[in-house]
Amino acid sequence: MRIEGKLALDRTDKRILAALERNARISFAALGRQINLSRTAVQDRVTRLEADGVIRGYRAEIAEEAGGLMHALLFVEIAVRPCEPALQWLASLEGVCEVFSLSGEVDAVARCVIASPEALAGLNDRVRSSDMISSSRSHIILNHR
Repeated sequence: MRIEGKLALDRTDKRILAALERNARISFAALGRQINLSRTAVQDRVTRLEADGVIRGYRAEIAEEAGGLMHALLFVEIAVRPCEPALQWLASLEGVCEVFSLSGEVDAVARCVIASPEALAGLNDRVRSSDMISSSRSHIILNHR
């Protein structure tokens, strides 16, 4: 159901989304048991949420210690308005997994998974050299819970 162009999510939809955020691989049957719905009802709701663009995809969360990969956050101030072209460009860069548009002093945060400190330095250089970006700084994620 849509209200003024926005999808209206009920309490059950929100519970499904929260459960999928915790574990995107949960079966429909297990999810149904968790929220007291039948497997078919859960599957119908998830299918609708996917069709409506609420669920945009599923991803693997990689452990920080896996294969020597490093996880980092890039804090970015965008020099152009509207910000959308810069956000799309950031999201397209190798190593960038997610981009969050923010309010406040920082315009965006990019979550990155890179192979080495040198790869992070290269990503930083590429971001800073763009005319769309006024400044950026990176922080390596030491721990994640």
